[in-house]
Amino acid sequence: MEMLELVLLLLGAVLVSSVLDQMMPRVSLPLVQIALGIVIAVIAGTPLQVNMDPELFLVLFIAPLLFDEARHANKRALWQNKGAILSLAVGLVLATVLVVGFVLHWIEPSIPLAAAFAIGAALGPTDAVAVTALGKDISLTKRQKTLLSGEALINDASGVVSFQFAIAAAVTGTFSLLEATATFLASFFGGIALGLVLGLVATFALRFIRSRGFESATVHVVFEVFTPFIVFLVAESFHVSGILAVVAAGLLMTLLPQRRATGASARLQIASETVWETLVFVVNGVVFVLLGLQLPKILMPTWDHGQMPRLELAGLVVLVTALVVGVRFLWVFAMEAMEKDRAGGGRRAGLGKAQAKSALVTTLAGPKGAVTLSIAMTIPFLLSSGEAFPHRSALIFIASGVILCTLLLANFVVPLLAPTPETPDGEEGNAASVDVLEAVVRELKAQQTPQTAVATAFVVRQYEERIKRLRRQNTSAPCLVELRAHVLEQQRALLEARRAEGLLDEDEAQRHLGIVDRSQKLLLRAHTRHATFGEAWGKAKVAFMRFMRNLTRTAQQVQADETERERDRQVRVELEKCAIAYLEPKTRDADAEVAEGAAMLIAESRATLAALESPIWRGGKDGGALAGMAGVAAARESAKAGIADVEAEALRLELDEIQRMRESGRIDRATASNLREEVYLLQMTTGD
Repeated sequence: MEMLELVLLLLGAVLVSSVLDQMMPRVSLPLVQIALGIVIAVIAGTPLQVNMDPELFLVLFIAPLLFDEARHANKRALWQNKGAILSLAVGLVLATVLVVGFVLHWIEPSIPLAAAFAIGAALGPTDAVAVTALGKDISLTKRQKTLLSGEALINDASGVVSFQFAIAAAVTGTFSLLEATATFLASFFGGIALGLVLGLVATFALRFIRSRGFESATVHVVFEVFTPFIVFLVAESFHVSGILAVVAAGLLMTLLPQRRATGASARLQIASETVWETLVFVVNGVVFVLLGLQLPKILMPTWDHGQMPRLELAGLVVLVTALVVGVRFLWVFAMEAMEKDRAGGGRRAGLGKAQAKSALVTTLAGPKGAVTLSIAMTIPFLLSSGEAFPHRSALIFIASGVILCTLLLANFVVPLLAPTPETPDGEEGNAASVDVLEAVVRELKAQQTPQTAVATAFVVRQYEERIKRLRRQNTSAPCLVELRAHVLEQQRALLEARRAEGLLDEDEAQRHLGIVDRSQKLLLRAHTRHATFGEAWGKAKVAFMRFMRNLTRTAQQVQADETERERDRQVRVELEKCAIAYLEPKTRDADAEVAEGAAMLIAESRATLAALESPIWRGGKDGGALAGMAGVAAARESAKAGIADVEAEALRLELDEIQRMRESGRIDRATASNLREEVYLLQMTTGD
């Protein structure tokens, strides 16, 4: 029961972290998850016990992470930069092992040299996932991205293999360089060879299942998820590197020729990507939350009652962090200098500030994370003699401290060194709006059925008009907010005048004025918001108001007759005409931004007006002709409901696409927030 509670607690923390990540875009997701783990541990009062077999930890967390990285690696870019990537993934890891090991043992002789080498090996791998979660505020060159992703793919394996040898030497107390080299080569290349063989077997097995007609989305996805665990366990049973076997299998399975693209294969691919995206997010999140949960258990006893003084422990964390970062910087700096020499035809390019800055960005953009933690936690408790492993808690303390330090450096320093280039006001939002709307149109067409064809075509036509207008307009979000606010004031004045003239009864006036009031409040909040929490609250408030409005409409619909519906339609037509009349002169404004913004809003109003004046909504001549048919009112209401449903789905798709673009780093927080506000405003009146 305790294990079930722990699993649910970890999953809940990961879920909460995904929400907090949107509220604190300047803080990387791993740091948020670590903080959540610490908070949970503090609230619990006593350190939570997480006792997991080291081998189980490796296969459960590292194997699926590396397999997914291998599946998504850019193979062409990796091959073009293979020399530099191998240099970082193998050479730099070995250099880190040697430097950290010798210096740590020299500073603190009570730490055995083999154990110091082991912690150096654990600190060799980098965490590319942590880099992508740094608030989307860094700008890396194509080469930097390739080096970081390729390095993270391979250095996990080299770090794990080096760690295993160092631990074996520390546990047994014996070490032979010749034997270790031979064993290392056998494990290294044996793991690659066995991984390639198992990758082929997995590919042919999947094709056999497909040829017999047994493949489905469920079978395909489960088979893929199953593969890295089996590959790892088989490789370990043959005493070769399970990590390298998983990487080799993943690369091979994506490099082999794929079957011709069809609708079915596309659905399988979508299902696979969705499951893997969720799985990788959860696994990474669980590891970082576990780190936070274990920090009090690891740090506090070692800090309070450890064999080393507190000041010495803190100093060792700072020292090892400086060693890891320093060795990495010098290695990258020298490597890039050699690369420039080859590119320059033998002429030395010189080592200036620009090269140093680029090397520093590449250095700090490779923080330690999930793999380092996973490796460090596999340090055994006992030696082969039965004695306690020397300074195990201190070594894990040092590894945890270095993880936190490198994550903090990556989170707060890298954005200063490589900030995302600023775009002119309005341009990014305009381009992003077009991308979002085009994605919605594609999705609506993909979801279209014979029953929704008419409604979908209607909504798609509206979106295409918005896209055309956006491609021509150059208006910032604040300008549109101001124009919408003025339009709402004009519509309010019109409603007040009609009520004073007796053309609107009190109930009708209050209903329409209520819509204007809610829209004005939403616009005001959009103009003065200061926190992402306001966006979440605004979205919830919009949903609640729409729910209550629809509930009221459903209750009133029983008594509403065609005359009342027609009166409501006429009021809405008059409001849209009022908006157009106000905006028309603005299209000739000397300020091009105002003119384009007014033209865009006019296009929206005309689209709404066209819908309101179509036979589906209006009465009149066409309505009278239809009125003679049995069930015309029900048919009209059904058509209206169909369009309202498609409109609501389209707006939901807009929000989903905005979130995907935000998570991928294509847009920043401010742009995403502006786009969401536009959708929230449209949701206010959807279905009216």
